[in-house]
Amino acid sequence: MYPPVQPTLAAAPPKKPRVLAIALVCFGLGCGVGFAAGVLSVRGARDFVVGLSRTEAPAEVSKSVTIDRPAFQLQYPGNWRVDTKDEDYDPDRMFSVDSPGQSFAMFFISEAPVEASIQGQVSAQTAKVMKDASQTPFTSWGGHTGKGVLLAGKQLGMTPGSVRIFAFHEGEMTYTVVESTYDDDRADVQPGFDLIARTFRVKGS
Repeated sequence: MYPPVQPTLAAAPPKKPRVLAIALVCFGLGCGVGFAAGVLSVRGARDFVVGLSRTEAPAEVSKSVTIDRPAFQLQYPGNWRVDTKDEDYDPDRMFSVDSPGQSFAMFFISEAPVEASIQGQVSAQTAKVMKDASQTPFTSWGGHTGKGVLLAGKQLGMTPGSVRIFAFHEGEMTYTVVESTYDDDRADVQPGFDLIARTFRVKGS
């Protein structure tokens, strides 16, 4: 529900007429924006239709659901869903936790350096969706310290919203999260984002 040592993956395609952010990350040192655009067009057509009838709702943080994987663990609101139907879904490498509306938190787990992950995401967003977005750096997400960029502006020049991109390195892996929402949905979804950030834990750390 908002892409070569190894192949590049694309995610976070449009989810309704007021298009959500593209999320792109590199599983390696390169960046394939062309591939991202191709995946975006296919998934975007599907989500355009589905999104017409979907509305936002307050995050049910008191009814949290736990994701417990070999490398990490997190909780998300009870009325949010993991998008297991995404063709690129991988519970240990790339997945999206979607709100009832069009907001989402998407995760990428790879060997890519933190800087490469951040720059890949920012480049894709500003090239395709939020061309005139302001960029504000930040350094923490939940209990983790790393590198982050807040993009704020109008998606496709129409709807005010923001995309928060954050990456940190733990062990041999880089964990990148992309949070996307519209300004008019923020009050409903921010508690959900906070729950995910607060409970995300890399095992063995």
